[in-house]
Amino acid sequence: MAVFTVTDRFRTYGYSLFIGVPLGMGVLLGLLYQRGRRWKWLESLYLLVCSLGMASVWLILCQIEGVICVLMAATLVSFVALAGMLVFCFVDFLLRSFRHRNKLHCLAILCIPLAMNWEASHRPTPPMLEQTTSIEVNASPEGVWQFIPSFPAIKDAPAGWLASGVAYPISSEIDGSGVGATRRCIVSTGTMPEVVTAWEPGKKLEFEVKETPPAMVETNPFGEVHAHHLEGYFQARYGRFVLVPLPDGRTRIEGTSWFVHDLWPQWYWEPVTRHTVSQIHTRVLKHIKSLAEKAAAASR
Repeated sequence: MAVFTVTDRFRTYGYSLFIGVPLGMGVLLGLLYQRGRRWKWLESLYLLVCSLGMASVWLILCQIEGVICVLMAATLVSFVALAGMLVFCFVDFLLRSFRHRNKLHCLAILCIPLAMNWEASHRPTPPMLEQTTSIEVNASPEGVWQFIPSFPAIKDAPAGWLASGVAYPISSEIDGSGVGATRRCIVSTGTMPEVVTAWEPGKKLEFEVKETPPAMVETNPFGEVHAHHLEGYFQARYGRFVLVPLPDGRTRIEGTSWFVHDLWPQWYWEPVTRHTVSQIHTRVLKHIKSLAEKAAAASR
C-alpha cells in the first residue's frame, strides 16, 4: 500500500520510496519477529527475504511494476530493509528497559507517509547529466557525415540491456538541412522530435530534443503496466555528433547526450541510466560505422 501511495498518489520515485519504505519494512519485521521469541539472525534474515519476495510478487501480480524494474530496485531495497532491521535491533537494545519502546518503533514507521508528502511537495531539481561514447570508422569524415543527419532503419535486434524492454533507436529522419532543420529519432516506444542547432558538414551536428517518448516497455507476464515512471522521469535534452579525422583516412565519431532523470537517490540510479544511454549510443554508432565502411568499400 505504501508503494502504491507514493507512486500513484504522490507520483514520486525518490527517497521515501526507495529508502523510507524498505527502512520502515525492516523495522516492522524486526518488531513483529522479536515478540515472544529470542532473536535468531538466520530466522530473521529468512523472514526478510520471504517478505521482500512476497512484496515483489504482489507488485508484479497487481501490474503496478514490471519484472525488470523490480529487479533493478532489488539490490537497493534489500540492503535498506536489512539496515532497517539492524536499526531496530540496535534501538531496541538501547531502550530495552523502556516499557513503551514498541510504541516508539510504530511511531517511526508512521512517519513514512509524512515523509512521502514532504518529498512530493519539495521535489529537487535533477542535475543535467552528460554521456559520451565514441567509435572509430574506416572511412573519411565526409563519408561518415552522409549517415549522421539521418540513417536507415537498424535491422539488428536489440542486444544486452536494450533487449530488456528499454527504448532503443531504430532509425532517424530529417526534413531539410542546416540549423533549424527538424529531425525525428524513431525509437521502439515512439518518436523523438529534434531541432538542429549546429550544422557543420563533415565535422559536427548538434540538436535539441523537444520530446522524449516512454523510457521502456515493462515486462510483466500478467498484463500491461502503466507505471508513472515510464513517462517524464527520463528526459533527453540535447545531442551531438562530432567527427574527428584520424590518420590513414579514418574517423572517430563521438556521440554525446545530455539528459536528466528524476529518480532518487541519484547515486544509485545514475549508473543505470548512464549505462542505458551508452548502450543506445553504441547501437547507433555501430550502425553508422557499418554503413560508412560499406559505402567506402563500394567507392574504391
